Amino acid sequence: MKPAEFTYRVPGRATHPRPGAHRSRRDGEGQAFRHLAPLLSHPDPRRLDLRASLTDPFGQFRVRLYEQRSAVQVFALLDLSGSMGHRGIHPKMAVLADFVAGLAASVYRQGDTLGLWGAAEKIHPEFCLPPTRQPGPAFRLAGRLRRYAPHGSHCRGLGLAGRMLPRRRSLVFLVSDCHAPLAALRDILAGLAQHDLVPVVIWDEAEILPQGRGLIRLADLEGGGDQLLALRPALRARLEDHFRQRRARLGTLFRQAGREPLFLTGGFDADRISRYFLEAA
Repeated sequence: MKPAEFTYRVPGRATHPRPGAHRSRRDGEGQAFRHLAPLLSHPDPRRLDLRASLTDPFGQFRVRLYEQRSAVQVFALLDLSGSMGHRGIHPKMAVLADFVAGLAASVYRQGDTLGLWGAAEKIHPEFCLPPTRQPGPAFRLAGRLRRYAPHGSHCRGLGLAGRMLPRRRSLVFLVSDCHAPLAALRDILAGLAQHDLVPVVIWDEAEILPQGRGLIRLADLEGGGDQLLALRPALRARLEDHFRQRRARLGTLFRQAGREPLFLTGGFDADRISRYFLEAA
């Protein structure tokens, strides 16, 4: 099945020298007029503007300069810690795999490059992909993610992956359920401060509000073990309130890092992601 594509964009203007689909700060081949410049500094008589040249008070010939559309480097940091093994209504690893496949197809359509880094307590080389313009390797990695059983008690390896990114400003998707302590997430974000960050939070309805009544068994996917609880109305209300407060704290944390978080709570939704970028424009 063909992956669902979505539209993404970077805030401001891209700086990469390679031509692409994004607005940039560079002069070059394009259709969007930027400004006039002296012919001597930009010796291209094909761009000569006769009207501006005739009216120039200093008698200089003027040429029209246009904006070059530029490419961007796109990276995704993938949380592979134990909590991502939650299955529920929409298994998180399936959502993660769908996201990676959709991102690869979208990046290919825009003419950008995509690099992937998977990590939990440490970086997992088998789930890393150097920047490429071809979607095939990312599609195959998404297939492996779909079959993978994540493990690990935390996701601090994402911080190590963030330090492996190039210095050039890039568009970076941080894809996680963000169940790590806020202090750990803050450390990860500190290493991504120079990039355009898009936090993608994968939650499932079944973890926000456990299904069923009476006795339920809750598994600790990162610490190990499980716990038997009586799902009383008071406990259900406490769980709902916990996730509501957690969502608010994550929103504050990511807004301080420069971007509103994107919550995927009902599975992968390409249209929802496109609206997220349109609303942020």
